[in-house]
Amino acid sequence: MKSAKEIFDIRFFVRLGCIAVIIALAVFLYFFGKQRTLYVDNWSTEIDGTSYRAVDWAMVKVDDGKEQEYSPRQRRGLQLRGTEHTIYITTEDDNFNEVVLDPVTFTLPSDNSIISLPALVAGLDAEKSIQPFIPEPSPVQAGSAEAEAPAVDEFGSMTSDF
Repeated sequence: MKSAKEIFDIRFFVRLGCIAVIIALAVFLYFFGKQRTLYVDNWSTEIDGTSYRAVDWAMVKVDDGKEQEYSPRQRRGLQLRGTEHTIYITTEDDNFNEVVLDPVTFTLPSDNSIISLPALVAGLDAEKSIQPFIPEPSPVQAGSAEAEAPAVDEFGSMTSDF
């Protein structure tokens, strides 16, 4: 049987240190190196019973990315790394004067998230403006009965049996 001195020699601590470094690197890369998708949405929406109308015009920049122009009913996806980000919004008021809003810092709750631009412009908190993005499958993808069923003819069968 080996003694404690033989088991806990310098090789044991080197191996233990290497395992700890690999685990720490994996955790770091998962949170800060993982690419996430953020969809910036300029559609009219309702959050917590309050309706927010789409913004007529806005310039949006996330982190150090490219500034993009948004019109009503537009949605664009951005690829981001990390979880904490800042969004910069420039829009117009009713007199067509340019208004630069304060930057909003937020964290992404999931890998695919959607942020409501009208809610942010109205002053809603960023955590309430961000939702996980779950795309709705098309009927063909979902394999629904409606997509696979033949169309019903109102006049019945048009074939004749002679």
